[in-house]
Formats: sequence, C-alpha cells, structure tokens
Amino acid sequence: MEAVGRQGAVGPECDQVHGGQAVACDIEGLDVHADQVADLLAAIEADAVALGLRTYAMLCPLLPGIANSPEDVDELVRQAVEFHAEEIFVEPVNARAAGLRLCQEALSSQGYQEEAAAIGRIRDTVNWSQYVVDLLATVQRSVRKHSEVSKLRFLLYPSRLLPEHIEAIRKHDAGVIWLGR
Repeated sequence: MEAVGRQGAVGPECDQVHGGQAVACDIEGLDVHADQVADLLAAIEADAVALGLRTYAMLCPLLPGIANSPEDVDELVRQAVEFHAEEIFVEPVNARAAGLRLCQEALSSQGYQEEAAAIGRIRDTVNWSQYVVDLLATVQRSVRKHSEVSKLRFLLYPSRLLPEHIEAIRKHDAGVIWLGR
C-alpha cells in the first residue's frame, strides 16, 4: 500500500511528527490511486484524527464556472468543516501572465466551452476584479453558515483590483489576508 508522506513523497510508510518526536507510520487505507476523491478524503481524515495531526483546507484557486457558485463553495466549505479544518484558505485565480489564457484554451480544447467562456470573461481586469468581490462574499457567507469566519484566510493580492473594489472589500474584509505591497 502506498501512502503520501512528507512533501508529497510516495512510499510504503511515512515519517510523522507526533508529540514532538518523529515516528514512522503506515497509513492504513490511504491509497493515492483511489478511484473516488471522497474515499481518499475519508482515509486522510481518519488518519489525521488518529495521529492527532492538525488539519487545514486550501481551496485554491476557485475558478469561475467551475468552483465558485454558492453551491460549490458551500460544499467545499462544508467538507472542510467536517474534516475539522483549523483554518480555511481560499484564493481567487491569479490573473497575471498567460495562466488564464492557457486554462481557457485547455478547457475549450477538451469540450468544456461554458467553463472556458467563464475563464475568458475574467481575463478582463474589470471582470476579474468583480469576480474577486463576488467570490469573497460567497466564501464569507458559506464560512459563516458552516463555521466561524475567524477560520477564513482569503489570500488576496490587491494590485489588479479596481479602486472601488478595494474600497468595497476593505469595508467587509473578514478573513481577508492582504498580500503584496
């Protein structure tokens, strides 16, 4: 059986730190080739609880048209809370460089036209900035619904946000971690 070890290494067992001491452990039931994400997550949760490991959720990036609807965000946050995540990290998709264009092209070439169009829309600065404002509001509502907003860590580089969106976010910035200059 293979297990995910430190730094994503795969091997028959992994080194864990428990009570300040490193111990070798075989993580039963954790198969990195699990057919279902739910099965893998359940195995990880059981092992984390059994080993006393701290759990965090990282929902990055939440892509428009793929994982930014209130229903999608609600499901992701609900699962994070079920897994006893101490903190929930969220980040909007990075609008710099060629990443969005390449993502849009890849989705389109695989027949995901609606998703590709949603990515294409936020390649425009105005639309990207609005996507961030909307995503933050959606995530804040969901975290408040399922947990405490104090657990939210919404990672945000403001350099591409429109001034009016920066102002709006600053008025309602629960959980926002402002990054960069």
